[in-house]
Amino acid sequence: MTGPALSQTCAGTPVLWMRARHAGYIGPDLGVGLHATSIACLGLALDGPFAVDTTRDETISTSSIYVPARVRHRIVSQGRIALLFAEPGSAVIAAMRSADGPRALAPDDEAVFIAAARAGVTGVEHLMSEPKPLSAIDPRIDAIVCDIRDDPTAHIRAEYAADAAGMSETHFLRTFAAHTGTTFRRYRQWARLRMVFASLAAGHDLTRCAADAGFASPSHLSETFRRTFGLSLTKVLRASVTFDIR
Repeated sequence: MTGPALSQTCAGTPVLWMRARHAGYIGPDLGVGLHATSIACLGLALDGPFAVDTTRDETISTSSIYVPARVRHRIVSQGRIALLFAEPGSAVIAAMRSADGPRALAPDDEAVFIAAARAGVTGVEHLMSEPKPLSAIDPRIDAIVCDIRDDPTAHIRAEYAADAAGMSETHFLRTFAAHTGTTFRRYRQWARLRMVFASLAAGHDLTRCAADAGFASPSHLSETFRRTFGLSLTKVLRASVTFDIR
């Protein structure tokens, strides 16, 4: 399902979008629990600061938060939020890869990203399309990332991906993590969840979505979704989220 994302966002309708190099959500806080996303995530407060809980028994009050992949956290907000999931090689990764835990953006960067998100999906797309240096990702790793993103069933085992990249498995796994900010297994998981969103947008039920994306069952999909995003997939669907997949 696609539609005029800008007007929908401004009208208050939550929207989840997906593009080749980024994906995101704009809308109300849906009441998530602690979770760890498979790739890096940037959270933005659109209606005033939000709270960020972490496993360090601390609560951060901020208007932006960058969270590296696989770091448990949750955002709690009374207003709208924007979540931007940055694919390996994106400009967000290039700017923030030095972070080893959740941290706010620099004030100037924060203002730019929040202004873009307040303009809706088109605002974020425009920002992400501006020429910026990409992170220095090994072209062999980038080729594997693109293969997996296009087809999560590609390179189903690390040893096959390593062979395609011309590396030993150990060296491949280490290089993949260093250049993408996540593990090979978690990136494949992320690509499968991307496929689920595309299937939902096409009108398929959860059983079909789970099977097409390679999950063993709808319950396997549900558990993976909850661990990754901190809430159930059915809760997302009940929130009348619009899917904008291109």
